[in-house]
Amino acid sequence: MARWVRVATVALNRIGGPTVAHNRAAIGELIAQAAAERPDIICLPETFLEQNVVYSQLSQVAESVPGPTTDRVAALAREHGCYIICPLTVVRGERYTNDAVLIDRQGQIVGSYAKMHPVVEGASFTSLEKGMTPGSDAAVFETDFGRIGMQICFDINWPASWAELKRRGAEIVFWSSAYDGGKHLNAHAWDQHCFVVSAVKSERARIIDIMGETLAITGRHDRVIAHTLNLDVALFHTDFNATQIPLIRAAYGPDVHMQVYHEEAMFTLQSNRADLAVADIIKAYGLDPLEDYLARNTLLQDAWRRGETPQGIISPYPGRRQWI
Repeated sequence: MARWVRVATVALNRIGGPTVAHNRAAIGELIAQAAAERPDIICLPETFLEQNVVYSQLSQVAESVPGPTTDRVAALAREHGCYIICPLTVVRGERYTNDAVLIDRQGQIVGSYAKMHPVVEGASFTSLEKGMTPGSDAAVFETDFGRIGMQICFDINWPASWAELKRRGAEIVFWSSAYDGGKHLNAHAWDQHCFVVSAVKSERARIIDIMGETLAITGRHDRVIAHTLNLDVALFHTDFNATQIPLIRAAYGPDVHMQVYHEEAMFTLQSNRADLAVADIIKAYGLDPLEDYLARNTLLQDAWRRGETPQGIISPYPGRRQWI
């Protein structure tokens, strides 16, 4: 069935400072703008409190969680009835981490992700972001609309973390950052076939679909974007499946949305009805989702490499044409 989620995100356009207190107040104004879009979730940029703030030690900008910033953002999440991703530098005893904290609609802290790949500071390669400690887990979080993952800035350069989020079932990956990211984000969305939403200190925050297509983007004239995503979406190779496209169209018409990517030989299928699940269409028409099709091919390839007669590989479409 259609699983609509409305996401909103922001870009700071390099505006901010000169103090943490100023940035804490200013982010409330952007949250109010984003909340006017009635989103299910709002994503904020990496360490937004530090935008244009001059400091020499992390202790000057770090906070505990809960703390003054998460308390303020939690109150706004409660007021607007939405989740908010709140990134900040967190003090943990004698250590500091670059975190994205997930706050739910009731203003409760669901959990946090600590940046796994802080960037080096200085050519001596002895410090990470003024002494930041790297996180160790690409965590996935349950929400009332689906499963999400989070990445932060320099994490964009480690595809394994994004793949792990996908393996754990993340449907949307939120990327909070100091810079735009650009095509790198579209590539991750394409590689993992999941939605990607970025929030940045710079200019170009993006909302990207599972095929790497940018759905919305911020710029100098508007720092807030929102878009409604349908998480009940599946991706297929056209092999064996393309024969079913006209049959599905004839049966459901506008109750489903099929988007064919001809050059890539793939197509997506979404349900537009609350009482119709893509899983039901898959079962009724013997469709084979891309991941299953590739896994089945891998089993066959591995068997041949071992010199074995392939056994136990079940096909959901015997006798169906492979190519049209």
